[in-house]
Order: sequence, then C-alpha cells, then structure tokens
Amino acid sequence: MRKRNISICYWLSAMGMSAALTCGSTTPLAALVEPAVFASEQGVLDILMIAKPKAIPSISFVPPRGGAAINPTGWVYEICRRPASGDDCPPGPDTVADYGGARLALQQGDTLKIRLINRLPKIDPAKLRYTADPGGANLHLNPTNLHTHGFLVPARAPTSADPRVGDYIFVSVYNSANGSPAPQMHEHGSVVMDAADYRIEIPKNHPSGLYWFHPHIHGLSLNQVSGGLAGIITIGNVSDYARGDAVPAPVPESQVRHLILKDIQVLAAGTIKFHRGSAPVANGEVLNQQDSDFCLQFPAGASEIRHGSCPGAAAGAGDDYTGGRWYFTVNGESYPTIRMTNPDGEVWRLTNASGNVSYDLHLVNDADGTSLIIQLIAVDGVSVHLPQNTPVGTMIELTRARFKVVDCPPAPSVGLRSLPVCVTELVMMPSARAELWVTYRTPEGRVAKPPSGATATFKTSSLTTGTTGDKWPAVDLAKVEFAQAGSQYLVSSALDIRGDTLAVMQPTGMFRAPVPGASPAPLSAGCNPLASGHRRRIFFGFEDVAVNGTHALGYEEVDEHGGVVPGTSRPLTRFDPSQTVICLPLGPGQTPARETWELVQLSTENHNFHIHQTRFQIVGPSGRPPAGGIFQDNVPMGVAVPKIPEVMDKQNGVRTIAQWRNDQCTSTPIVIDIPFSQLGDFVYHCHILGHEDAGMMAKIRVVPPPN
Repeated sequence: MRKRNISICYWLSAMGMSAALTCGSTTPLAALVEPAVFASEQGVLDILMIAKPKAIPSISFVPPRGGAAINPTGWVYEICRRPASGDDCPPGPDTVADYGGARLALQQGDTLKIRLINRLPKIDPAKLRYTADPGGANLHLNPTNLHTHGFLVPARAPTSADPRVGDYIFVSVYNSANGSPAPQMHEHGSVVMDAADYRIEIPKNHPSGLYWFHPHIHGLSLNQVSGGLAGIITIGNVSDYARGDAVPAPVPESQVRHLILKDIQVLAAGTIKFHRGSAPVANGEVLNQQDSDFCLQFPAGASEIRHGSCPGAAAGAGDDYTGGRWYFTVNGESYPTIRMTNPDGEVWRLTNASGNVSYDLHLVNDADGTSLIIQLIAVDGVSVHLPQNTPVGTMIELTRARFKVVDCPPAPSVGLRSLPVCVTELVMMPSARAELWVTYRTPEGRVAKPPSGATATFKTSSLTTGTTGDKWPAVDLAKVEFAQAGSQYLVSSALDIRGDTLAVMQPTGMFRAPVPGASPAPLSAGCNPLASGHRRRIFFGFEDVAVNGTHALGYEEVDEHGGVVPGTSRPLTRFDPSQTVICLPLGPGQTPARETWELVQLSTENHNFHIHQTRFQIVGPSGRPPAGGIFQDNVPMGVAVPKIPEVMDKQNGVRTIAQWRNDQCTSTPIVIDIPFSQLGDFVYHCHILGHEDAGMMAKIRVVPPPN
C-alpha cells in the first residue's frame, strides 16, 4: 500500500432499524492512499494546526445545468511541525492540508503540543440553526476548538499560571478577521482570539489504539465536522496487541491501513429552506447543516450506480436537493481502490468521522454477493479480550448489536490469549472506531489464497435509525482487489490478540492504579460519591415533546431498591455549560471511582451515547461487567416503542419521563459500568452531532477526594 511520510434479524429487532444492499460495477477512480502522518520525536509531537477553508481536489461536482466542474470548498486542518516563529506553515511537502484528514502518531508517555489557529470564514446567519439559542449569538463568527476524542487524559482548563489547554472543550477560539464576539450571558467557554495552545500528556499506561480529533463548539459541531474538520490519532502500534497465530510475531506496520470515513453534501444552485427560513445557495456550495433526506435511501433503478456518492433528491420537508450530490469518501477519495497484496492480509483501522451519518458496513464478495468474514480486534481504541469459553451471543450483548458476530472458521487454537471475534457486519454510529483483520476467505469462511481476479466491494447498506429517525443511504465506498500471492507466514486462521480491555483493569492499569497528579482536596457541596448500591439514571428525550428538535438529557439518582433518591431529579434540559449536572470524587487514595449508570431511551429515533475522558462496559444479565470483553466510548441506544398513540400523534415520537414510569412504552435501560480516572470538567452526550448541537449534552466534574 502507498503511504505519505448479530444475526441481522436479531440486530433489526434489537435496534429498531432496517437495512438493504445495492451493488455496482464501474471502475474506481484512485488507489487508496494512507493519511499523512505526523509522528512524535523523542517523546514530543509539536505541531501547528490551522483550521481554514480549502477546495477539495478529490471531489469534482458537475452543475446540473452545465458549466465547469467545481471542487467544493471544505474546511480542513493545515498541519505542519511548529515553525521556530510565526503562525504560518511553510509551503512544501511537509505541510499537509487534506480534506481526508491526517494522522498524529503518538506513543505512551508522549506529550502532544498543538497551536490551534482559527482562520475559518464567517457563516451566513440565515444558514445556521442555533443563533437564537442561549449562547448562540456569536455562532456566525465560526469559533472553533479541539477535542482529542477517546483520550484518557485530564480535562485540564487553562489558568493564569498555565494558559495552555488540555483535552478541555470549554474554550472558544475566534478568528479576529471575522470581528469580535459580542458579550453574552451564556458563553460556551472562555473566549480566545485567533489561537490557543494545547498540551496533552499521554499516560505511560494508556491503551494502544485508534482515536481521533475534531472541533467541539456547541451549536457548530455538526457544521465544522461535516465541512471536513477531523483527523485521527494513534497511540502505540497494532503490534502492541496483535500477533500471528502461526508465528507469534507482531503484526508489522506495513500490513496496517487507516480508513477515515467522511461525507459531504454539495448543492446545486437554488433556494434551500434553512431553520430560520429560505436562502439562496450556489452551485458547489456545501450544506454543513446536513439533511439525512438529501438522497433517497435506495437507488432509483438499476441504472443508478452509487460508487462513492448518491444524487440529491426532493426531501420530505419541502427542500429539493435535485442536482446536488452527497459524497461518501474514504481518506478523502470517492470510491477508491484498495489493493491487498500481502498473503497474511491486512489490519484495517476504521474511523467514522461523519457528523451525523451511521454506517452499516459490509465487505461483499463480488463473485457471490455474500458478506466476507472479518476478525474484530479492537473497538473504540481498545483491543478486545474474551475468554476462550465465551458464547457468541455474549459479544452481541456487550456491544448492543453493533456487530453481526459469527463463528471464526476453522475453530481457532486454544493457545490464543483470547477468543477471536469474527463479524460480517459493522454498524458504526458517528465517532465509532473499529479495527479489523481482513483477508480473502472462501464462501465457507476459511482463510485461503484468492482466485485470480477476486474482488469485493466495501459498502454501507441503507440504514433507518428508528420510526422517527434518519434514513441513511446505501452507497459503495471502495473496491477491494485481492492480489495476494505466495504463502501465508504469520497467520493461519486468526490474529492472536492481547486484550487491553483486560489490561486496563489490572493493578497497574488506568482504571485501577492511583491517578497521577491527584492530590487530596476538600469536597465542594454536592460533590459526593454515590452511596453503596446506588446508580445514576440518564434520560434521552426532548425538553418539550411538543416542539420537535428540543433534544435534551434528564437525570436522577436511584437507590439500591430502585427508588429515586429525593432531591436528585433533574428534568429533561437542554445543555447549559454553566450547570454541572454530575460531580463526583475519585476513590480513596486517589484511585479511579467506578459507578453504575442506567441509560433510558425515551425517543423513537436512535441516539448514540458517548462520554469524554473514560470508557464503559455494558453490564450483562449477571449484574456486573464481564472480565475482559470490550470497553466502549459510544454505544447505540436503540429505540423506544410507545404503547399510547399520543407519543406519535402529538409528541414527535418522544415520551415523557412520567410516561416511561407509567409503562406507557417499552424501553429497557442500558446498564453500564464506568470507571472515572481523569480529573476536570467534561461532558456526556449523544454523538449524533445534530442532536448534541440541539442540546443533548450535559456537564460532569471529577475532583480529588480529601483522602
């Protein structure tokens, strides 16, 4: 490769979604190229990162009424190693500004330093959704910031003694060329003009794995990520946890691919209805406030080949996107070729860097139309670990059916450190990551030398996320050519995985060892540990069920008998950064605190729970998390099924908490076990960014205990 320096029926019933496949057969445009890499040197990666507009050369949009092809303008990160002076990257091959995204390569114990510059343009206020909301008056000035998604590091706020920022989202960096922000009562963080300096120290016991970075400005997250502002980060190497089963040698980096999934909606000239009214748009303009109805879910007929894109259509809300096009890219390329030559296959590291889109991914053998079996080796940046006697159904429970799990043929050796997990389908909601071992297999699923000319199509099937949810289109993402010659050396049937899911819970692991830098301190009022047997309950719904789009979270504490603790209830409320909903201390001796949470879905559309600075495990029927399994940082919520007509007729498909208590719907809480090992203020939210921007987010604080 080239580099630059569930049973489906089970899944449908569990998640309330539907899926179908489409196929095509035209020639791909380009070979897949690895993202540009910026690697740490002597324990430090020090870079300049400039958020700016740039034309996307890999996307060529042809206006429907004629005219020259247009490269739409996206928003990208221009990245270079930090120059000795100034806030500009020098021209040349060592400066990268790719829409597809770059990779920051770090090791445990490294320090990541980023000087973030905002050179984004203003946005037409008529084309923004939340300018009238509290704290939204300055959104048209397009402030930005940075979040290192999945990092297990402190959410360190800037101070007068040290103005550098950790992985802390309550900072807004404005471009002074767009004007000064107006003072307002409801700021979403401290205001910084033009630039902010970030310093993030990676713990030495941090899991190796795949992470990513993106903006986290409330009210603009969808716009900026949809415009292209995202890249990936790796800590350590795949060889830290993946070895061959035939030869116990680490997987070499030459057999690793990084695939960044992004999508962008490009408009034809006309008039589009935005939240505040209709406004004209130009040919090639990007619709950053994305609409899931931009394309039809399925091709209009056999002649419509969806290779990397789908055509705009008339949407149900009255908008007509006809003539526009929705591009689905892999590393910035629309329908590239992935040519596999190594007889031992490849490790694919996938990131869903879309703002809203959920993917239903398959690798379909073009010869017979069946989905190839692939081995799942890591989820959300942490390698899996299952004991050898784990039933297949357990993996479905542990992931809320994010994967269609099948047996790994032939039966793998019992000498492997953990049971291999094989899948034929991955459902990746926004922010999800997955790492896979991919190679050619026979129709029976056995690893084999491919026949001459063997190919497969990497595709996303159509996906409906609930009765009132989004309808994501079916699109072919890439063509895969199996050109593997020679004999297998490293792998015979499966990779041997050392599970970081198990390692993080060992005495020296991140979720058990004393927290570095935590010193005893008096607790503030209302910041107490949960009582023994108590748990927190989080509700996902609307602040006002009569008003569509008022996405919000509710909260209460529950005692060991299932009763609500008096005085703890908080109604469904849209995000307010001035309100800390949950405050908790670390455990005794500055060790991680473990809590049990219940996630309650009140909506008939799916949500995607995510929490910063930590991971969680699904609690199974036994009432406790498994020994090993997987740690996740996002999980699909499924959908609620109402039992009364008012929910669909008058409440936009969302129940109230009272209706849930009165059993006027079916919605079983998801129970999760969360270890808190990082200090600071951070958030939990739905990672469908349209829902997050609307208000489905809340603030949490973790502090040191007094002992």
